[in-house]
Amino acid sequence: MDFNAFDFIQGQLSEELLKQGFSQAKPLADSRGEAVIFSTEDAAYSLLYDGKAQHFELRSASVDEGEPGEWRRLAMWLFDEKEGERSDAESIANDFLEIIRGPRQLKQVQQKRKRGKDEERSVDPVFFINRLVNIFPEIKEDINGEKIVYGQVRPATFVRDKLVPKCEALAKNRAGSDAMKKLCALLDDMYKNGDMDLRSVITAVLLNGLSDEAFAAMREGLGEELQKSSRFSRRLRGKQVKPEKKKKQKKVEARNIQASRMVSTTLDLSTATTLLMSPTWRALK
Repeated sequence: MDFNAFDFIQGQLSEELLKQGFSQAKPLADSRGEAVIFSTEDAAYSLLYDGKAQHFELRSASVDEGEPGEWRRLAMWLFDEKEGERSDAESIANDFLEIIRGPRQLKQVQQKRKRGKDEERSVDPVFFINRLVNIFPEIKEDINGEKIVYGQVRPATFVRDKLVPKCEALAKNRAGSDAMKKLCALLDDMYKNGDMDLRSVITAVLLNGLSDEAFAAMREGLGEELQKSSRFSRRLRGKQVKPEKKKKQKKVEARNIQASRMVSTTLDLSTATTLLMSPTWRALK
């Protein structure tokens, strides 16, 4: 070939990843062949050409203290350096670009929102999950992996798949430990100050996901408000909760004596119904 396929694909990836906040490509030692790495503070992509197997790989990994963790293969294309054509290299580059631009990467892998000193941090499910790293340090790797694969943390799925098993084990095996007390205190604080999605994640996903034995061990450490909400929520486990069909609401008429005109008021839905119909709750169905 008259051009270097590796340099061409590297250049295409570099242009896109620089827009997403990643570094310029840097050489990466790899026993299988030529490789480069594009990185941020806590995530990285890598392009590798395996000379023996004759293929290109696009990989990703989380970064801890400046070092990439275990590489995850995102895509692989066969390519013969001697017989491959420019059009082949262009196809490989376009496929790799679709991956890093696609729906999974729509929210930049590690984009951090900058806030002013006086701006309040939304107490949402992602904020809650980040706080749990202080109790379960090992989930940091899972959080970074979630961002790399999906572009963001999926709160309900992450809590159900990663955190419920850890809380279950903690409640059963270390019920009186400091870690258990910290977890209960955090749940109580987050439930009191969190938004509707976070409150639903705590009750409908985390606490509902615990066995009766684990929940009983945890319940005593929870505040009165969360205990009450969780008792109600756990009654709904295993039940299909469907949104109410839209009905014509009856109007209650009241006469304004001074203006002699009619005004109409309608009844609001209860707070409990609002919780059950929240986006997070519906996402679990």
